[in-house]
Amino acid sequence: MDGVTLNHWAKLVNDFGFPVLAVFGLGYFTWFVWKWVTKEINPMLDQAGSSLSKLKKQVTALDNDLIRLNIKLKVVLQDRRKIEELKRIIDKMSTGQK
Repeated sequence: MDGVTLNHWAKLVNDFGFPVLAVFGLGYFTWFVWKWVTKEINPMLDQAGSSLSKLKKQVTALDNDLIRLNIKLKVVLQDRRKIEELKRIIDKMSTGQK
């Protein structure tokens, strides 16, 4: 402990009291955690946020593409049904049926 002995800690507790030393210890711990969060965690969160934003744009674009493809598929299927109906009508007309 860098030359700090148990007797030194005992003298500090005796001089200032445990609650005062505990407050300083918790204050240091809070300061240490605050610095760690602001230097290490916040940049990572910012990077994750930008990645999430890009991903959201890509998902939106894919959703729009799927909607367009679904509409095109419905139009193609509707046109096929119309073509089949017209073929049946033409076949009936050519055979003389009503």
